[in-house]
Amino acid sequence: MTLPLSPEQLHEVTSQVGFAVWQIQVLERAVGAYLVLVHKATLAIARAEVETMFAKAGKSTLGQLLREIKAAEDAPQHLIDQLDGFVPKRNWLVHHSRHESHKEMYSAAGRTALIARIEAIADEALALMKLFDAATEEYLETRGISKEEVNRRTAELLAEWMKGA
Repeated sequence: MTLPLSPEQLHEVTSQVGFAVWQIQVLERAVGAYLVLVHKATLAIARAEVETMFAKAGKSTLGQLLREIKAAEDAPQHLIDQLDGFVPKRNWLVHHSRHESHKEMYSAAGRTALIARIEAIADEALALMKLFDAATEEYLETRGISKEEVNRRTAELLAEWMKGA
């Protein structure tokens, strides 16, 4: 039995899911960096220990990172609230979207609505990433690290990552 869904139609939805998941992964990295740089690392901590913190944060889910940020006494409430509102959307996409949305796949209107929902999640992940990046940069600037220095170090890191590509 062939389902009334073409490979192109399936690809249209699954490529949006993949893109949204990648956007969420970028957000998770930004939130992890925020957690480590703003709430955990201090000048007294050795670089190796900070690198260990980054590695641990890099393995954490968005929900785990949110719990740690909530535990920080000085975390801005607006960041917590926005991330708190996003985590259920992320969880739906990653854990439930396939099973809860299978009926929508078989109609053009359903696929359009599903794709719009997924695109909204990807867009929100990007917007949140920018908020957390800005909060991290603002914090670093209060510690005497200029935006130019952050950009220079970011460029060096990207160049290092791209060496093997």
